Amino acid sequence: MESLKSDISAKIAGRQVSDAQVSGKLRQFANAWRQRHASSGGSLDAQLDYSSPAPASQRFSIRGLNMRTLQSGDKETLTLSIGGAGQPLRSVSVDPELSEEAIIQRFEHALSPANIGVSKGDAGALVFSVPETSWPATRDTFAIKGDGIRFPTGQLNRVRTEAVPAAVEPDAWQAQDVQALRQTLQQVIQALDRIKQSREVVSRALAEAASRVDRARPMDDAAGAATLAQGFASAADQPGYQIFSSTVAALLGISRDRVLSLLALGPR
Repeated sequence: MESLKSDISAKIAGRQVSDAQVSGKLRQFANAWRQRHASSGGSLDAQLDYSSPAPASQRFSIRGLNMRTLQSGDKETLTLSIGGAGQPLRSVSVDPELSEEAIIQRFEHALSPANIGVSKGDAGALVFSVPETSWPATRDTFAIKGDGIRFPTGQLNRVRTEAVPAAVEPDAWQAQDVQALRQTLQQVIQALDRIKQSREVVSRALAEAASRVDRARPMDDAAGAATLAQGFASAADQPGYQIFSSTVAALLGISRDRVLSLLALGPR
């Protein structure tokens, strides 16, 4: 990413950087981004938020499900279907007199068995989250039936799910002219800032894991564990998305209970 930023900056400034060099690095990063889920062991979502041991999630909204519509009009029972035929239906009783927190709790209670989380987003929208691996099926099967107030009565109707945009969208980056290069450079800089923030989160997770290992190991192994953890942390500080995603993958599943269980297998 730093190399891509430097090449684009040089190209805009009129220095000798070939179109093929810039285009090649754009493709290289786009390919790395498409491998994000596999490279990070499913622990890095599209917003570059690190999550472990819980899997990375996809957040989305549904048109018509926001606090403005849910806190106006009459009471209504919404029937939700996720996953298509054969899956249990979920019911939510919408009462305009409820607080925002109570409305969110009702949706959470109904959808948690389907492994879908609910929170409040910008402008009062309900924001749902589902594991990335479940997103295609959720997106293609989410249907709602109402009482004719907010949603039509009768048959279940497929709703339009709108995914929260990814923090980085390299497939949209262009380099055909100076204007496109300037826009791409701005997006690259923003992506670098976001990656830096995520790397800091991962580094803290590494430090916490190293501390757990240090406390749990026998005294004669503590120095070696600290050296290993320090080397791992140093690797995480190196620039570059690929190193970052590989480090995130290494953290997948690290928890206090797992560390202690593994240490218990060693010699006493």
